[in-house]
Amino acid sequence: MEIRRPAIASLVVGLLLSIAPAAQAGSTAAGPEAVLSDTTSRAIVLFFIASDCPVSNRSIPEMRRLAQQFTNQKVRFWFVYRNVTETPATIRAHQTAYGLPDEILVDPDGNLARLTGALATPEAAVLIRRDSSLKTLYVGRIDDRNLNLGTERPSATRHDLADAILSVLQGRVPAAAGGPPVGCYFVTTR
Repeated sequence: MEIRRPAIASLVVGLLLSIAPAAQAGSTAAGPEAVLSDTTSRAIVLFFIASDCPVSNRSIPEMRRLAQQFTNQKVRFWFVYRNVTETPATIRAHQTAYGLPDEILVDPDGNLARLTGALATPEAAVLIRRDSSLKTLYVGRIDDRNLNLGTERPSATRHDLADAILSVLQGRVPAAAGGPPVGCYFVTTR
């Protein structure tokens, strides 16, 4: 079954402000207001993750590597917990166990997921600022390492997210992901 996604989504200020602030998750990050007030970044990358998704957890080293690679090029990275079952304690424990930075957002109402069209973890979105809103230019897998649940390559052969970020930095619209994300669907009900 093919999942349809919005081509480009816009975000109004009120929508993002209804996302639970990162500080609620025990992080020192400023929360979603920081995403809206960020006028210096050339791009914003959202990594949708879940503490209990093994595929997501195996992708965290690559997420950290990408953040290291592009931060000096004015790309801002946020780790987004979408599942309604995530608690501040599980998020703090996950953050510590996997060496995640303080740029954490909690999205229990799914506002960021709806904005970007993200459906699973791990999945990434690349956004840029346009006037007073954010525009999603890419949403999809990080790379092609995971072929399907339980089957993965030793290393990726396509680096969809890195290519998308490079395209945005070069002023081009990124290509769509080369395949669907493989991982865990969001938990949206308790």
